[in-house]
Amino acid sequence: MHRDHGDEPVFRRSQWGTTRYVYNARNPVGRGLIIGSLLFAVGALYYLQASSSWSEGELHDAVHSAARTLEAEDQVVGSWAGDYRSMIRDAIEDSGEGPSTGSTVHVSEVDDTYDRDAGASVDRFEVSTEDVDTVYCLSVSPQEPEFTMSSVEVAVSVTVNENRCA
Repeated sequence: MHRDHGDEPVFRRSQWGTTRYVYNARNPVGRGLIIGSLLFAVGALYYLQASSSWSEGELHDAVHSAARTLEAEDQVVGSWAGDYRSMIRDAIEDSGEGPSTGSTVHVSEVDDTYDRDAGASVDRFEVSTEDVDTVYCLSVSPQEPEFTMSSVEVAVSVTVNENRCA
């Protein structure tokens, strides 16, 4: 005898030897709940991936915002205050751009010791992430003061170029 699918319950006992209930694919409501659950899971995974990685625009905005922030007021450098590299990284993180969790920004100082074309009064840093291919070159002047046990206030000027430091 053929049973009408409208008589099927929305939930049925699992046939895997447990006493749990599962959606019943023979019921139209159960089938809708199965599809809805799958769509919700895919959407949640997409959202989590998008909210934990940098986009090109977010990195661009964060780097330019950090440059403006660093130039806006004198910066304290020295023994406990940190260096230019950490100041740049902190300013990018404080910009409000980018992912709320997950991916980090890499700030690395460029060694210009053997570059005759590099300005003598400029420290250069490359800013990148694992999520985007774009690398930004930040030129910070004046050069970072030599390490001392005391801290020094410095008015910095920051230039941003959208390429590796050449």
